[in-house]
Amino acid sequence: MNKNLSINVHLVFVFNLFVAMQCVAQSTPSEFAEMSLQELFEQSIDESPSEDIRKSPWKTVYQFKSAKFEGYLDGSKSLSFDEVLWNGDPEKRTAKNFPILPTVISQQAHIFALGYQFNSNWNGHISLPYIKQKTDHISVISNYDFFIIESEGIGDTTISTSYNWLSSNNNNWRLTFGVSLPTGSIDEKGDTPRAPGDQQLPYTMQLGSGTFDFPVEFSFQNQSFSQFNFSLTANIRTGKNNRNYRLGNNYGLKGRYKIELLPSVEAFVGLAYLYSAKISGSDDVLMINKKFPYPASITNPNLYGGKKLNLRVGLNMQMPYDFRLNVEFGKPIYQSLNGPQPKEQWRSSIYVSKNI
Repeated sequence: MNKNLSINVHLVFVFNLFVAMQCVAQSTPSEFAEMSLQELFEQSIDESPSEDIRKSPWKTVYQFKSAKFEGYLDGSKSLSFDEVLWNGDPEKRTAKNFPILPTVISQQAHIFALGYQFNSNWNGHISLPYIKQKTDHISVISNYDFFIIESEGIGDTTISTSYNWLSSNNNNWRLTFGVSLPTGSIDEKGDTPRAPGDQQLPYTMQLGSGTFDFPVEFSFQNQSFSQFNFSLTANIRTGKNNRNYRLGNNYGLKGRYKIELLPSVEAFVGLAYLYSAKISGSDDVLMINKKFPYPASITNPNLYGGKKLNLRVGLNMQMPYDFRLNVEFGKPIYQSLNGPQPKEQWRSSIYVSKNI
Protein backbone atom coordinates (compact mmCIF):
# COMPACT_ATOMS: atom_id res chain seq x y z
CA MET A 1 0.00 0.00 0.00
CA ASN A 2 1.33 3.49 -0.90
CA LYS A 3 2.73 5.18 2.21
CA ASN A 4 1.00 8.53 1.60
CA LEU A 5 -2.30 6.82 0.89
CA SER A 6 -1.94 4.82 4.11
CA ILE A 7 -1.32 8.03 6.10
CA ASN A 8 -4.29 9.75 4.48
CA VAL A 9 -6.61 6.85 5.20
CA HIS A 10 -5.48 6.74 8.84
CA LEU A 11 -6.16 10.49 9.09
CA VAL A 12 -9.67 9.98 7.71
CA PHE A 13 -10.27 7.29 10.32
CA VAL A 14 -9.04 9.50 13.18
CA PHE A 15 -11.10 12.42 11.88
CA ASN A 16 -14.27 10.30 11.84
CA LEU A 17 -13.68 9.18 15.41
CA PHE A 18 -13.10 12.80 16.46
CA VAL A 19 -16.38 13.88 14.86
CA ALA A 20 -18.18 11.05 16.64
CA MET A 21 -16.81 12.14 19.99
CA GLN A 22 -18.11 15.66 19.42
CA CYS A 23 -21.59 14.31 18.62
CA VAL A 24 -23.00 10.71 20.36
CA ALA A 25 -31.14 5.93 23.83
CA GLN A 26 -32.79 3.50 25.44
CA SER A 27 -33.77 1.30 22.52
CA THR A 28 -36.90 -0.61 21.72
CA PRO A 29 -36.26 -4.35 21.22
CA SER A 30 -36.64 -3.78 17.48
CA GLU A 31 -33.91 -1.12 17.46
CA PHE A 32 -31.72 -3.22 19.74
CA ALA A 33 -31.79 -6.11 17.28
CA GLU A 34 -31.31 -3.81 14.28
CA MET A 35 -28.01 -2.39 15.47
CA SER A 36 -26.63 -5.87 16.02
CA LEU A 37 -27.85 -6.85 12.56
CA GLN A 38 -25.89 -4.02 10.99
CA GLU A 39 -22.73 -5.31 12.66
CA LEU A 40 -23.65 -8.86 11.73
CA PHE A 41 -23.80 -8.01 8.02
CA GLU A 42 -20.27 -6.68 8.10
CA GLN A 43 -18.80 -9.53 10.11
CA SER A 44 -20.61 -12.39 8.43
CA ILE A 45 -18.76 -11.85 5.15
CA ASP A 46 -15.19 -12.98 4.55
CA GLU A 47 -12.91 -10.03 5.20
CA SER A 48 -10.75 -11.01 2.22
CA PRO A 49 -13.06 -10.52 -0.78
CA SER A 50 -10.25 -11.06 -3.25
CA GLU A 51 -9.50 -14.49 -1.78
CA ASP A 52 -10.33 -17.35 -4.10
CA ILE A 53 -13.72 -18.84 -3.22
CA ARG A 54 -12.58 -22.37 -2.57
CA LYS A 55 -15.05 -23.08 0.23
CA SER A 56 -18.81 -23.26 0.17
CA PRO A 57 -20.37 -19.86 -0.62
CA TRP A 58 -22.90 -20.44 2.18
CA LYS A 59 -22.25 -19.07 5.66
CA THR A 60 -24.31 -19.42 8.83
CA VAL A 61 -24.09 -17.05 11.77
CA TYR A 62 -25.48 -17.11 15.29
CA GLN A 63 -25.21 -14.00 17.45
CA PHE A 64 -26.32 -13.48 21.04
CA LYS A 65 -26.57 -9.93 22.29
CA SER A 66 -27.63 -8.54 25.67
CA ALA A 67 -27.98 -5.08 27.20
CA LYS A 68 -28.99 -3.51 30.48
CA PHE A 69 -30.64 -0.14 31.14
CA GLU A 70 -30.85 1.36 34.61
CA GLY A 71 -31.02 4.94 35.89
CA TYR A 72 -32.33 8.01 34.09
CA LEU A 73 -31.03 10.85 31.96
CA ASP A 74 -32.64 14.09 30.84
CA GLY A 75 -30.25 15.25 28.16
CA SER A 76 -26.90 14.38 29.72
CA LYS A 77 -28.10 15.13 33.28
CA SER A 78 -28.49 12.12 35.58
CA LEU A 79 -31.74 11.81 37.53
CA SER A 80 -32.51 9.68 40.57
CA PHE A 81 -35.57 7.45 40.78
CA ASP A 82 -37.02 9.90 43.35
CA GLU A 83 -36.76 12.73 40.84
CA VAL A 84 -38.66 10.81 38.14
CA LEU A 85 -41.23 8.98 40.30
CA TRP A 86 -44.30 11.05 41.23
CA ASN A 87 -45.27 10.08 44.78
CA GLY A 88 -48.84 11.38 44.67
CA ASP A 89 -50.43 14.40 46.32
CA PRO A 90 -49.28 16.81 47.64
CA GLU A 91 -46.22 16.47 45.37
CA LYS A 92 -46.67 18.47 42.18
CA ARG A 93 -47.21 16.38 39.05
CA THR A 94 -45.33 17.57 35.94
CA ALA A 95 -44.69 16.32 32.41
CA LYS A 96 -41.38 14.88 33.68
CA ASN A 97 -42.47 12.80 36.67
CA PHE A 98 -44.68 9.74 36.57
CA PRO A 99 -46.68 7.45 38.89
CA ILE A 100 -45.12 4.37 37.23
CA LEU A 101 -41.36 4.01 36.87
CA PRO A 102 -39.34 1.34 35.03
CA THR A 103 -36.21 0.69 37.10
CA VAL A 104 -34.23 -2.01 35.27
CA ILE A 105 -34.66 -3.04 31.62
CA SER A 106 -32.84 -6.09 30.29
CA GLN A 107 -32.81 -7.02 26.60
CA GLN A 108 -31.58 -10.14 24.82
CA ALA A 109 -31.55 -11.09 21.17
CA HIS A 110 -30.69 -14.39 19.51
CA ILE A 111 -29.93 -13.60 15.88
CA PHE A 112 -29.80 -16.26 13.20
CA ALA A 113 -28.44 -15.39 9.78
CA LEU A 114 -27.67 -17.09 6.50
CA GLY A 115 -25.30 -15.58 3.95
CA TYR A 116 -24.43 -16.47 0.38
CA GLN A 117 -21.42 -15.23 -1.57
CA PHE A 118 -22.51 -14.93 -5.22
CA ASN A 119 -19.01 -13.92 -6.38
CA SER A 120 -16.04 -11.89 -5.15
CA ASN A 121 -18.13 -8.69 -5.16
CA TRP A 122 -21.71 -9.62 -4.25
CA ASN A 123 -23.06 -11.19 -1.06
CA GLY A 124 -26.61 -11.79 0.14
CA HIS A 125 -27.99 -12.23 3.66
CA ILE A 126 -31.17 -12.99 5.53
CA SER A 127 -31.38 -12.47 9.30
CA LEU A 128 -34.02 -13.19 11.90
CA PRO A 129 -33.85 -12.27 15.61
CA TYR A 130 -35.59 -13.89 18.55
CA ILE A 131 -36.00 -11.21 21.23
CA LYS A 132 -36.59 -11.36 24.98
CA GLN A 133 -37.12 -8.38 27.27
CA LYS A 134 -37.94 -7.91 30.94
CA THR A 135 -38.68 -4.63 32.71
CA ASP A 136 -38.88 -4.13 36.49
CA HIS A 137 -41.17 -1.35 37.74
CA ILE A 138 -42.08 0.52 40.89
CA SER A 139 -45.23 2.61 41.20
CA VAL A 140 -47.48 4.50 43.61
CA ILE A 141 -50.53 2.54 42.47
CA SER A 142 -52.08 0.12 44.94
CA ASN A 143 -51.22 -3.56 44.35
CA TYR A 144 -48.54 -2.52 41.85
CA ASP A 145 -45.83 -1.28 44.22
CA PHE A 146 -43.43 -3.55 42.34
CA PHE A 147 -44.22 -5.47 39.18
CA ILE A 148 -42.50 -6.98 36.13
CA ILE A 149 -43.60 -7.12 32.50
CA GLU A 150 -42.01 -9.37 29.90
CA SER A 151 -42.24 -10.04 26.18
CA GLU A 152 -40.49 -12.39 23.80
CA GLY A 153 -40.78 -13.69 20.28
CA ILE A 154 -39.60 -13.29 16.71
CA GLY A 155 -38.47 -9.85 15.61
CA ASP A 156 -38.31 -8.24 12.18
CA THR A 157 -36.72 -10.16 9.30
CA THR A 158 -34.01 -8.38 7.32
CA ILE A 159 -32.96 -9.25 3.78
CA SER A 160 -29.90 -7.47 2.45
CA THR A 161 -27.12 -7.54 -0.11
CA SER A 162 -23.54 -6.23 -0.02
CA TYR A 163 -21.39 -5.02 -2.88
CA ASN A 164 -17.60 -4.79 -2.61
CA TRP A 165 -16.14 -2.06 -4.78
CA LEU A 166 -12.71 -0.49 -5.21
CA SER A 167 -11.29 -3.56 -3.49
CA SER A 168 -7.61 -4.45 -3.38
CA ASN A 169 -5.39 -6.76 -1.35
CA ASN A 170 -5.33 -4.23 1.51
CA ASN A 171 -8.50 -2.17 1.20
CA ASN A 172 -12.17 -2.89 0.74
CA TRP A 173 -15.06 -0.46 0.29
CA ARG A 174 -18.47 -2.02 0.82
CA LEU A 175 -22.06 -0.91 0.36
CA THR A 176 -24.84 -2.86 2.10
CA PHE A 177 -28.53 -2.19 1.59
CA GLY A 178 -31.68 -4.12 2.32
CA VAL A 179 -35.24 -4.20 3.58
CA SER A 180 -36.59 -5.03 7.04
CA LEU A 181 -39.91 -6.87 6.97
CA PRO A 182 -42.40 -6.29 9.82
CA THR A 183 -42.54 -9.87 11.09
CA GLY A 184 -42.16 -8.85 14.75
CA SER A 185 -45.28 -8.34 16.88
CA ILE A 186 -46.42 -4.84 17.87
CA ASP A 187 -49.44 -6.17 19.80
CA GLU A 188 -47.71 -7.57 22.89
CA LYS A 189 -49.87 -7.38 26.03
CA GLY A 190 -49.32 -7.74 29.76
CA ASP A 191 -50.66 -6.91 33.21
CA THR A 192 -50.03 -3.22 33.96
CA PRO A 193 -51.63 -0.75 36.43
CA ARG A 194 -53.44 1.03 33.57
CA ALA A 195 -56.51 -1.24 33.83
CA PRO A 196 -57.53 -4.71 35.06
CA GLY A 197 -56.31 -7.65 33.01
CA ASP A 198 -53.82 -7.57 30.14
CA GLN A 199 -53.36 -4.40 28.11
CA GLN A 200 -51.21 -3.18 25.23
CA LEU A 201 -47.59 -2.88 26.38
CA PRO A 202 -45.44 0.23 25.78
CA TYR A 203 -43.20 0.73 22.77
CA THR A 204 -40.19 -0.66 24.66
CA MET A 205 -41.86 -4.06 24.94
CA GLN A 206 -42.94 -4.54 21.32
CA LEU A 207 -40.88 -6.95 19.21
CA GLY A 208 -40.98 -5.23 15.83
CA SER A 209 -41.36 -1.84 14.19
CA GLY A 210 -44.58 -2.67 12.33
CA THR A 211 -43.27 -0.86 9.22
CA PHE A 212 -41.15 -1.64 6.20
CA ASP A 213 -37.69 -0.23 6.96
CA PHE A 214 -34.57 0.16 4.86
CA PRO A 215 -31.14 -0.45 6.44
CA VAL A 216 -28.10 0.95 4.61
CA GLU A 217 -24.39 0.72 5.45
CA PHE A 218 -21.29 2.15 3.80
CA SER A 219 -18.02 0.79 5.17
CA PHE A 220 -14.28 0.78 4.60
CA GLN A 221 -11.85 -1.92 5.78
CA ASN A 222 -8.08 -1.85 5.70
CA GLN A 223 -6.27 -5.17 6.02
CA SER A 224 -2.70 -5.27 7.18
CA PHE A 225 -0.90 -6.28 10.37
CA SER A 226 -2.78 -3.46 12.13
CA GLN A 227 -6.27 -3.24 10.66
CA PHE A 228 -8.95 -0.60 10.95
CA ASN A 229 -12.39 0.02 9.54
CA PHE A 230 -15.15 2.54 9.77
CA SER A 231 -18.77 2.52 8.67
CA LEU A 232 -21.75 4.81 8.23
CA THR A 233 -25.13 3.19 8.92
CA ALA A 234 -28.77 4.22 8.69
CA ASN A 235 -32.15 2.57 9.12
CA ILE A 236 -34.89 4.55 7.41
CA ARG A 237 -38.51 3.96 8.47
CA THR A 238 -41.47 4.33 6.13
CA GLY A 239 -45.14 5.04 6.74
CA LYS A 240 -46.85 4.23 10.04
CA ASN A 241 -47.83 0.88 11.45
CA ASN A 242 -51.38 -0.24 12.25
CA ARG A 243 -51.08 1.26 15.73
CA ASN A 244 -50.51 4.71 14.21
CA TYR A 245 -46.85 5.29 15.01
CA ARG A 246 -43.43 4.93 13.41
CA LEU A 247 -40.17 4.33 15.26
CA GLY A 248 -37.50 6.95 14.71
CA ASN A 249 -34.80 6.66 12.07
CA ASN A 250 -31.42 5.40 13.33
CA TYR A 251 -27.99 6.60 12.22
CA GLY A 252 -24.53 5.44 13.22
CA LEU A 253 -20.86 6.22 12.71
CA LYS A 254 -18.50 3.47 13.85
CA GLY A 255 -14.75 3.05 13.85
CA ARG A 256 -12.65 0.10 14.99
CA TYR A 257 -8.92 -0.61 15.20
CA LYS A 258 -7.72 -4.22 15.25
CA ILE A 259 -4.33 -5.63 16.21
CA GLU A 260 -3.19 -9.16 15.50
CA LEU A 261 -2.13 -10.91 18.71
CA LEU A 262 -1.62 -14.37 17.19
CA PRO A 263 -2.11 -15.72 13.66
CA SER A 264 -5.65 -16.73 14.62
CA VAL A 265 -6.48 -14.11 17.28
CA GLU A 266 -6.94 -10.35 17.01
CA ALA A 267 -8.05 -7.76 19.56
CA PHE A 268 -10.00 -4.63 18.71
CA VAL A 269 -11.12 -1.35 20.24
CA GLY A 270 -13.65 0.99 18.71
CA LEU A 271 -16.06 3.85 19.11
CA ALA A 272 -19.66 3.91 17.91
CA TYR A 273 -21.73 7.08 17.66
CA LEU A 274 -25.45 6.29 17.53
CA TYR A 275 -28.32 8.68 16.93
CA SER A 276 -31.99 7.73 17.16
CA ALA A 277 -34.93 10.03 16.40
CA LYS A 278 -38.13 10.28 18.45
CA ILE A 279 -41.16 8.13 17.72
CA SER A 280 -43.54 9.73 15.22
CA GLY A 281 -47.23 9.42 16.06
CA SER A 282 -48.51 7.50 19.09
CA ASP A 283 -50.36 4.43 20.25
CA ASP A 284 -53.30 6.15 21.93
CA VAL A 285 -54.28 3.15 24.08
CA LEU A 286 -51.11 3.76 26.12
CA MET A 287 -52.51 7.12 27.30
CA ILE A 288 -54.95 7.87 30.10
CA ASN A 289 -57.70 10.51 30.18
CA LYS A 290 -55.98 12.88 32.58
CA LYS A 291 -54.25 16.27 32.51
CA PHE A 292 -50.98 14.34 32.27
CA PRO A 293 -51.84 11.52 29.86
CA TYR A 294 -48.63 9.47 30.13
CA PRO A 295 -48.50 7.15 33.18
CA ALA A 296 -44.81 6.31 32.55
CA SER A 297 -42.00 7.84 30.53
CA ILE A 298 -41.90 4.83 28.22
CA THR A 299 -45.49 5.56 27.10
CA ASN A 300 -44.53 9.04 25.83
CA PRO A 301 -43.27 8.85 22.19
CA ASN A 302 -41.39 12.14 22.64
CA LEU A 303 -39.18 10.59 25.33
CA TYR A 304 -37.41 8.26 22.90
CA GLY A 305 -34.26 8.79 20.93
CA GLY A 306 -31.10 10.70 21.56
CA LYS A 307 -27.35 10.45 21.07
CA LYS A 308 -24.75 8.20 22.58
CA LEU A 309 -21.11 7.34 22.14
CA ASN A 310 -20.13 3.76 22.99
CA LEU A 311 -16.65 2.39 23.65
CA ARG A 312 -16.31 -1.21 22.40
CA VAL A 313 -13.59 -3.78 23.02
CA GLY A 314 -13.36 -7.40 21.99
CA LEU A 315 -11.63 -10.36 20.40
CA ASN A 316 -11.89 -12.08 17.00
CA MET A 317 -10.73 -15.69 16.87
CA GLN A 318 -10.39 -18.13 14.00
CA MET A 319 -11.34 -21.54 15.39
CA PRO A 320 -10.78 -25.10 14.11
CA TYR A 321 -13.07 -26.44 11.37
CA ASP A 322 -13.50 -22.95 9.92
CA PHE A 323 -15.47 -21.52 12.86
CA ARG A 324 -15.02 -17.86 13.66
CA LEU A 325 -15.76 -16.54 17.17
CA ASN A 326 -16.26 -12.90 18.15
CA VAL A 327 -16.71 -11.60 21.70
CA GLU A 328 -17.46 -7.93 22.36
CA PHE A 329 -18.31 -5.66 25.28
CA GLY A 330 -19.50 -2.07 24.99
CA LYS A 331 -20.24 0.72 27.42
CA PRO A 332 -21.51 4.27 26.79
CA ILE A 333 -19.01 6.99 27.57
CA TYR A 334 -21.46 9.75 26.64
CA GLN A 335 -25.25 9.84 26.41
CA SER A 336 -27.66 12.70 25.72
CA LEU A 337 -31.25 11.44 25.69
CA ASN A 338 -34.71 12.87 25.12
CA GLY A 339 -35.68 12.42 28.71
CA PRO A 340 -36.38 11.52 31.35
CA GLN A 341 -35.33 8.27 29.72
CA PRO A 342 -33.68 5.05 30.95
CA LYS A 343 -29.96 5.10 30.25
CA GLU A 344 -27.85 2.28 28.91
CA GLN A 345 -25.38 0.68 31.31
CA TRP A 346 -23.67 -1.81 29.02
CA ARG A 347 -24.13 -4.22 26.13
CA SER A 348 -22.32 -7.35 25.07
CA SER A 349 -22.38 -9.80 22.19
CA ILE A 350 -20.94 -13.09 21.09
CA TYR A 351 -21.24 -14.59 17.63
CA VAL A 352 -20.12 -17.72 15.88
CA SER A 353 -19.96 -18.12 12.10
CA LYS A 354 -19.08 -20.99 9.80
CA ASN A 355 -18.99 -21.77 6.10
CA ILE A 356 -21.23 -24.72 5.28
